[in-house]
Amino acid sequence: MLAVKAVRQNHKASANLLRLLDEFRCIVNVCIAGGIEENVSSLKTLSLRSYHRLSRDILGYYRLGAIGTATSILHNYRKATKENPQTRFPYARRLMMNTCYGFKIQNGHLRLPLKPRQYVCVKLNNHTLKVLSGVDVRSITLTPGSVSISYSKETVEIKPEGYLGIDRNLDNSTAASTDHRPFEDSTCQV
Repeated sequence: MLAVKAVRQNHKASANLLRLLDEFRCIVNVCIAGGIEENVSSLKTLSLRSYHRLSRDILGYYRLGAIGTATSILHNYRKATKENPQTRFPYARRLMMNTCYGFKIQNGHLRLPLKPRQYVCVKLNNHTLKVLSGVDVRSITLTPGSVSISYSKETVEIKPEGYLGIDRNLDNSTAASTDHRPFEDSTCQV
């Protein structure tokens, strides 16, 4: 069975990283505007219609991540307008970036490409490196103050021998099990 988890750590963003986060936010907003203009909200359609509009200065890894982020925002916007037609136009305000392409964990650092053969690095702490050792890293989410790295690992599924249910009421509690084994005191006064 595959388990997907995430590890988060705080960091202080460099000027290059802040510039990258700002560019990412800008291209998310371009995708949102294009999605509303052309009335699309699916990932594939938005990708086909807005990929050519995005700046060529930013790497393709980040363009795909921005389209995915914009798709989520557009989906939430469509859902909100059904409940309230006066919903404001969506806009990505916070600096953030998520991607599942192009990054690498190397020598205790998270390395992100800025341009071909130009990188920005985020130093990972010992806890994060310990958690990520021996697992498959899936994606990252960056903000100016934190980095969250999702990973997957294979886990062994445990088959339980039975289940135990406990009903807690105001003045008593009752326990029952699937194997119908009697409890010493199945109803306890609280």
